[in-house]
Amino acid sequence: MRYTDIFKTWMVLCLALINFGICYVELDDEAEFQAEVEPTVTIAILARNAASNLPWFFGGIENLNYPKHRIDIWISTDHNEDDTESVLKTWIDAMKPLYHNINLTIGESSRYVDEAGEHLGHWSEMRYDNVIKLRQEALDLARHRWSDYLLMIDSDQFIHDRNLLRHLISQDKPVIAPMMNSTSLYTNFWGAVTEDGFYKRSDDYLDILERFKTGTFNVPMVHSIFLINLRHEVTRHLQYYPPHPAYVAAPDDIIQFSFSARYNNVPMFVTNARYYGSLIPPVEKGPKFLQLVADYGLYIRLVHIHEELVLEPSKHVPLPPPKFDNKLGFDEIYLINLERRPDRRIMMEQALAELGIEYKYFPAVDGRQLNETYLDQLGVKQLEGYLDPYHKRPMKMGEIGCFLSHYFIWKEMEEKGYNRILIFEDDVRFRVNFIRYFYEMMAEADRHINGWDLLYIGRKIMQNNEDFVINSRHLVYPGYTYWTLSYAVTRSGLKKLLAQDPIAKMLPVDEYLPIMFGAHTNKEWLEKFFPRDVTALSANPLFVEPLKYIGEEGYVSDTEDSLPITESKQEASSVENSKDSQYSTSDSMSNKQPPPNPTGHTEL
Repeated sequence: MRYTDIFKTWMVLCLALINFGICYVELDDEAEFQAEVEPTVTIAILARNAASNLPWFFGGIENLNYPKHRIDIWISTDHNEDDTESVLKTWIDAMKPLYHNINLTIGESSRYVDEAGEHLGHWSEMRYDNVIKLRQEALDLARHRWSDYLLMIDSDQFIHDRNLLRHLISQDKPVIAPMMNSTSLYTNFWGAVTEDGFYKRSDDYLDILERFKTGTFNVPMVHSIFLINLRHEVTRHLQYYPPHPAYVAAPDDIIQFSFSARYNNVPMFVTNARYYGSLIPPVEKGPKFLQLVADYGLYIRLVHIHEELVLEPSKHVPLPPPKFDNKLGFDEIYLINLERRPDRRIMMEQALAELGIEYKYFPAVDGRQLNETYLDQLGVKQLEGYLDPYHKRPMKMGEIGCFLSHYFIWKEMEEKGYNRILIFEDDVRFRVNFIRYFYEMMAEADRHINGWDLLYIGRKIMQNNEDFVINSRHLVYPGYTYWTLSYAVTRSGLKKLLAQDPIAKMLPVDEYLPIMFGAHTNKEWLEKFFPRDVTALSANPLFVEPLKYIGEEGYVSDTEDSLPITESKQEASSVENSKDSQYSTSDSMSNKQPPPNPTGHTEL
């Protein structure tokens, strides 16, 4: 046989092995093949009352960059009060042919006996005992079958990093956890423990959590998601059950396992070298437990959207339908967005779709396209004596565009006879449990403040110690305020805002609103508007906040990135007098209509 035939035969064999996932091939700059047999992995999953988030949990599992037929999946579920069982079966039916094996164990469907009378989510002694034994069952199964590694993972973990398994294996540690992001200071490792094995805050916990320090760290406790290297000799002594004779604390799966590791000198590690994914923190026990779990899962998906990350759901599990009013009780919901900022529009569309909110896209007035002729035809005049409080300059074209964007929405509300509208700018992120708290807040506003006019959903608070509305847990009377991230307006409030003919004495819209409810600190400006009788409220805590604050990496302000009125006028004059200019007054406006692409939402 010729050498060329031998080489071709070898290539065909190698490609066949790659196709079946037996070989991992890495193509370097010189296009050389390097192949090695992948270690075998058991993934052990505990799922209870997790139906609302299983599509995204399984999306993370499916997308792992690891040959599926080298993975054995063990799943246990019991005592569910939602559709967890049916979701698991649907996913297994679709995916079982792709994996080495998938085993599902279904326990009792009713609550534990000692959960009777307790709120949903309560950890009873019987529940602890069952979970401890299930985890030991998974550990024994992985050891006695074929697995080199065991990935313990709970169903409230959302994997983002497709290379999570490969990266953890490459660390070559007996036990190692990927640090998962959280909505709080809670995550899946402890920095220290007491002598009895309970939680203790370590000096470097926050540094690791916030990634001020990055790398791999020796810690006394990991839980919820971690990898056990079963090829390490020391890990053969690890166990959940029966507890070691020296263990005297109450039954607790993570504490017993941590004790076993320390007693047998098995080091545990956590790595925060990459962003691996997110987890749901402990949820308040009670009748709304299942909804809270779903809300936290939704919030994690929103965070991924805001950070321009991908959290893909499984293609084999039906997504739960939205269960709330699409317009939140408003006649219309507006999204203001610059047409030259399609990235923000896409992000907000994805976020609003996750929330199930129906909205109307409203192209903002772009300050870069405004000129003095068009503004004169609209009757726009800057408030006499106005200078920016910080920069001591007149209004910028971006600020005028921002005001006109809101003003044109107000005018549309008037023309269509709407009673209530809600406005979102395109640079906001939503608070956890947004929908639930929003409905509670609106009910409080209607119950406690008859005839309110304006309600801030998101803003920049400029004064502390704002008074809460009596008998309200979500509402305050706002003081001096910046930003118009999101707010609601009623028809009575609209009439008051328009009655002042605000474009004839214009100042930034976030200065105008606090003037109209009498909270502005500039008395000279206040005196130029009367009556100042808008009844204003605000969410507290705020329900939306800006994507980026001033000074943060990636912060962009279309307001500041524009010219003041006088400079813009000089520039426009220069352009109109230039023979070579591709623009002209007729190109920008005609028949008193806004210029082409009248966009100009401004980020304050």
